[in-house]
Amino acid sequence: MRRAQRHETAIAFRPRFASAARRRVALGCVGLLTLAVAAAGCGTHGKTGTGNTPINGRMVTYALPANVTPNYIFPFAGGADFTIVNLDNLQYFLYRPLYWFGDQGLPYLNEKLSLAYKPQYSGQVVTIKMKPNLHWSNGELITAKDLMFWINMSRDPQTKTAYGGYVPNGFPDNIKDARAVGQYEVKITIKGKYSPLWFTYNELSQFTPMPQAWDETGPNAPSHCSDSPSDCKAVYDYLSAVSAKTSSWTTSPLWKVVDGPWKLTGYTPAPSVLTFSYNTSYSLPVPAHHIAVFREIPFTSEQAEFNQLQAGGSNTIDVGYLPTVDAPLPQPGQAVGQNPVGGYALDPVYTWGLSYIPYNFDPADPQVAIFNQQYFREAFQLLVNQAAIIQGALHGYGKISTGPVGDSPQTKFLSTQAKKGDPFPFNLPAARKLLRDHGWTLNPRGVSRCTDPGSGPTQCGKDVKAGANLSFTMLFASGNAWVQSAVLQLKSNASLVGMNISLSSNSFNNVLGTVIGDCGPKAVSPCPWELADWGEGWSYVPDYLPTGDELFGTGSIGNLGHYSNATNDAKIQQTLDATSTSEFLQTMYSWQDWLTQKLPVVLQPTAPAYLLESINSLHIGSQSPTLALTPEDWYYVH
Repeated sequence: MRRAQRHETAIAFRPRFASAARRRVALGCVGLLTLAVAAAGCGTHGKTGTGNTPINGRMVTYALPANVTPNYIFPFAGGADFTIVNLDNLQYFLYRPLYWFGDQGLPYLNEKLSLAYKPQYSGQVVTIKMKPNLHWSNGELITAKDLMFWINMSRDPQTKTAYGGYVPNGFPDNIKDARAVGQYEVKITIKGKYSPLWFTYNELSQFTPMPQAWDETGPNAPSHCSDSPSDCKAVYDYLSAVSAKTSSWTTSPLWKVVDGPWKLTGYTPAPSVLTFSYNTSYSLPVPAHHIAVFREIPFTSEQAEFNQLQAGGSNTIDVGYLPTVDAPLPQPGQAVGQNPVGGYALDPVYTWGLSYIPYNFDPADPQVAIFNQQYFREAFQLLVNQAAIIQGALHGYGKISTGPVGDSPQTKFLSTQAKKGDPFPFNLPAARKLLRDHGWTLNPRGVSRCTDPGSGPTQCGKDVKAGANLSFTMLFASGNAWVQSAVLQLKSNASLVGMNISLSSNSFNNVLGTVIGDCGPKAVSPCPWELADWGEGWSYVPDYLPTGDELFGTGSIGNLGHYSNATNDAKIQQTLDATSTSEFLQTMYSWQDWLTQKLPVVLQPTAPAYLLESINSLHIGSQSPTLALTPEDWYYVH
């Protein structure tokens, strides 16, 4: 799906829905429509039974998530191919973005692993200086011309809309000019006011230099997309067509030219097995010792992967995942249970994102008047027992969600207030009191009704009619054990205040498809949902800044519940307009603390993207919340 768009600005956003498909992919390092998250290594595990002497070389066998395999190699991918598995399990290995995010377990810009120095801002001009003496695997230097290749392909009117991350009024619509001014330097002139931090984290994060060897419209038919956007459509058509032919991945000379740490040296279809060999021409830093071969193998189900993980022997998976449903429940006094897989270290990995359940604020929804009441949203949140969900359905693996900014990991973007913990911990008496104090006659185990309509401080609220009842429909994704358990618990809690939640399950795609469907103020008919839980919420990748415009700004594509509040929009805009980091952070804290109390969505725990299992003899470092794999940092020990 397309990225969300910032409200009332000329700069666009590219958030992504964290999805069941994303979660499954994460389970491969292991758990949109547009999918694109990223594991810069995977957890320092305190391993036992092995020595500490690094071994150079050898192969790692890695389990892909169930029923998910890469299918598109060209990094300027269209919407249907702009997926997590294509980025994290194929493209990022071979072709590195201009700027790399993920540094020491935090979703920050990693200058060491980026192809360019930190961008410089002066007025409306952004200067990008690429690092000199970095090479493609064919020996050519990585230069400003390679960056202009990607920029020009983005700027051509016919190809910009083909890119899966394009949003109207976003890049390139928000720039006046982009040009190379030297071998390693590009200058971009932006329209309007902007936050440098935002433009770096949410726009430049997308740029990916492409080799001159690709600037052609067919074999031995060179073109000039690197110099002129008008030449890019024919080049894009050719590269996209070849990319879709998986049989070309190891045979075409196009894909042999890489700047990433890996080369694709083996591919077998049905089932798709991908083999990568270390690129000895890789120019950026890697450890002195590292693996030589990285092999990805697919599975038809999580159970099939788990069975092979436990079997070991000649079928050994070096890095795989433990399905959450198979994680043992914690014993008294323990946070989590014991790892059921012998010889492996278990590490929960959390995505940089937000887990939530949207309300449907569509004006045509029959219950929207109730959802519009602040006191009701507070009462409803008090019925969500996040701590119990973590200890029960999530088997001890989970993080409390405290507001509109992700809590895991804790970043400089999270306010001091948010770091104090759950702002609305489970409190059934408080929920009852809020409803009684606002004109509702409670009917526990039945349906409570509004018996004091009106807009007064002790009445049901504006537009809530006499006799209105606390009865709602809720969609949830099937096939996800913790989500099903969580919504059943919420339904039970809600019944104790006379609130009836009618649950309806469907596949992840159908639930999210219904929520994203033709809803909102311009819809022909009301949306067929009032609450929805697809289990994974939202991922701040590859737009790494959690500024709220993508999820909560009026009119944003990612604002699935159609929440609209003028003060919220103004506070978001203040953050986006900040021209210094200190100003940005202060406005960010002010916005999130204010919006947390407004509860535009129902907060629920963040589940791990995956429970990583890695064999004890393999060192894989610390896991990045962006989920981008960096197996070039991995090595065996003895």
